[in-house]
Amino acid sequence: MTDCPGPCNRHWRAARDAHADAIDTWAAADPETRGQAPDPPDLTPVPGEPVWCRRCAGAVRAALADLDNLAAILTAASDGHRGHADDTGRIRSTKTSPSPSPAADLLDELYGDLCKVETDWREVCGYGPRPARGRGASALTTVIAWLGHHLTDILAHPGSVDFGLRVLRWQRRLQAAAKARPPGRRKPAPCPRCDRRTLIFEDDRELVRCENLDCNRVMTVDEYDAHAAQQAGRTVS
Repeated sequence: MTDCPGPCNRHWRAARDAHADAIDTWAAADPETRGQAPDPPDLTPVPGEPVWCRRCAGAVRAALADLDNLAAILTAASDGHRGHADDTGRIRSTKTSPSPSPAADLLDELYGDLCKVETDWREVCGYGPRPARGRGASALTTVIAWLGHHLTDILAHPGSVDFGLRVLRWQRRLQAAAKARPPGRRKPAPCPRCDRRTLIFEDDRELVRCENLDCNRVMTVDEYDAHAAQQAGRTVS
């Protein structure tokens, strides 16, 4: 059974990587003075069922559905200037001129990415080729709906890891572009500087910040994950 590749194991992956770095440092030290090897993290990864756990599979499904809503927000805010597209839905633009509509380019990139997944899954299942579609909001809605209909089987396939993670990243990209990210969320681990439980995740900057004005510690997500994994290990032990 594989470990779930989703957000549920973020702390475990951070602890695993930190331990690997510690082992490398220990191995490079003088054998006469380096002492015992660092203990492995006392954390257990969440297993996949068979690839993704139910919680993360649900997160991918929700993110995929949210792409349609976010695309609608971006389309409504677009200035309407679009370039010429080929039959894959991608815009053809010159290298010397900037795109007149970055939002349209982003949605074209998303559409091309999802169409490739549909094409690959049709080949895996022996379905016919992907039907020719136009481009724009209706075509994007169609491919999202098609993938959503097959999502349970897709996420059970060993090759679905990259697709699931891309969907989660696409949701964050569109949330940022549409300025539709949720407000800062409270993080459970205490601040490593002031030891208060005042850490929040700021979606717009993708940083973890301490709300204690006397502290105001700022960390990257990876730094927070490593800190939270260390805290979890201490709690268990």
